[in-house]
Amino acid sequence: MTRRNRAVHCVLLMIASASLLPSSAARAAGGDVKELRKRLDEVEDRLDKVEKKTLLDRIALSAEYRTVVNAFHYRGPSPNAWDLVDPSNPLVRNTIKSTTEEVWSHRLRLKMKAEPISSLRLTARLVFYKHFGDGDSPPFIQDFAAARTPRDSAVRFDQLWIDWFIVKWLAISVGRIAYAEGNPNELRLNSTIRRATWGLHMVDGEYETANLTVNLSSLIEGFYIRGFYASWFNDNDDDPFGGFPFLTNGTNNLRIFGGNIDFTIPKIGKNFIQIGYYIVPRFRPFVIPIPDPGFNPADDYTHAPAPLNNSQLFPSEMPDSLGTYQNVSALIEFYNLAGSGIDLFVAGAIGLLKPNGKGISYELPLPGAATPAQRQSTPFLFLASQGDSGTTYFLYAGARYTIPLSFKPKIGFEFNYGSRYHISFAMPNDQLLAKLATRGKAFETYLIVPINKYIYLRATHLYIDNDYQTGFFGPNPAFAGTTAPTFDQRIHNFQLVLDVSI
Repeated sequence: MTRRNRAVHCVLLMIASASLLPSSAARAAGGDVKELRKRLDEVEDRLDKVEKKTLLDRIALSAEYRTVVNAFHYRGPSPNAWDLVDPSNPLVRNTIKSTTEEVWSHRLRLKMKAEPISSLRLTARLVFYKHFGDGDSPPFIQDFAAARTPRDSAVRFDQLWIDWFIVKWLAISVGRIAYAEGNPNELRLNSTIRRATWGLHMVDGEYETANLTVNLSSLIEGFYIRGFYASWFNDNDDDPFGGFPFLTNGTNNLRIFGGNIDFTIPKIGKNFIQIGYYIVPRFRPFVIPIPDPGFNPADDYTHAPAPLNNSQLFPSEMPDSLGTYQNVSALIEFYNLAGSGIDLFVAGAIGLLKPNGKGISYELPLPGAATPAQRQSTPFLFLASQGDSGTTYFLYAGARYTIPLSFKPKIGFEFNYGSRYHISFAMPNDQLLAKLATRGKAFETYLIVPINKYIYLRATHLYIDNDYQTGFFGPNPAFAGTTAPTFDQRIHNFQLVLDVSI
């Protein structure tokens, strides 16, 4: 029985007892009952305040607001699929040079953690992300970057999951778990606090998974073992009104199995090590639109953007699987190395692609046909590395130095390299680029100037030297010679960030 119930029970007994007294005594007792009722109301008010405070103590709220100014200088293939060097070869576009002087955007994140009981925790984060003066969005937005793509003023969840601690050392987590901005990204955020379960060497995006965590830190400091399962559903695209949300498009779920191990090296200062592995046993095809090589922009009187001008082709046939992929990776990170003020990290990954020779087909114009209307279903997109060695490499390293001044400014440098068929689960960040998906080299330098414990400024220069076309899939090597054609692309990004966290 709660304290409130006990108090109410006592007063009710007194009222019942007073009703049994003689009338004269009852009148005398009536005043006492009124006084007791008044006191009960006061007790209830106090208990309400205590209960509300207890509830609020189990809910943690935080917020982060960021204003970002980006500028770009671009040299590389034209984004226009029909700006071609040779009209007969749709795979080679003209090279363009372009400068974007300023792109202003802002982002608000609201995070909540609720722990009603010690064995249960709910975590959620709402995100608003928008360019100044621009509210439209690309026609095809990947779910994995839903809250990382600037568009309208709506808010979206980029994190939403529940942790169930079965016992102290074993937990199950299910939902849109923190897979974005993991280690070592905290260094760029003027912090040493871990932001996500998985490091950037494995993934950087918004993904739903089911996780099992074994916490062995009571035996070995910082030692955790995790396993995860992801399942991507392919809904029926012939159901535009969503009346049959349980039907597939004929392609089974893409499933990913994997895990990681976290631990630290004792007696050498603060550090973090993560070793990860995952496998995609059957890499399912995606519904990916491609430019129609039979489309002639000169005949387009609508001047509407794709796909409204019928310039895109969707798959005509999709195989059950395009092959398999597995990846093993490692990250090691040191903070304030030997008291020098230097934070240092090195990460890497090796992948193994095994395409099976099957491709996603499209109704392409017949070579040499009199009109583009003469078409046949032709395999065009294949899993990366089809017809070539499927071993991939990824390297990521960097350092940050805290300048010994009272306000602790910091300078940092990062480098990453991806091989020709490097597969990445990294989505674009607030630089509007996915530098970790680069098949080539990327260099980044930054300066962080803390204003106080809530606010900091960061100035960044990022240079991406992309050598090959990126993506899970690539064109038929019978047409292009490789699924990753040469892609001579150079991007300079200059960024200024004002970040406020409360």
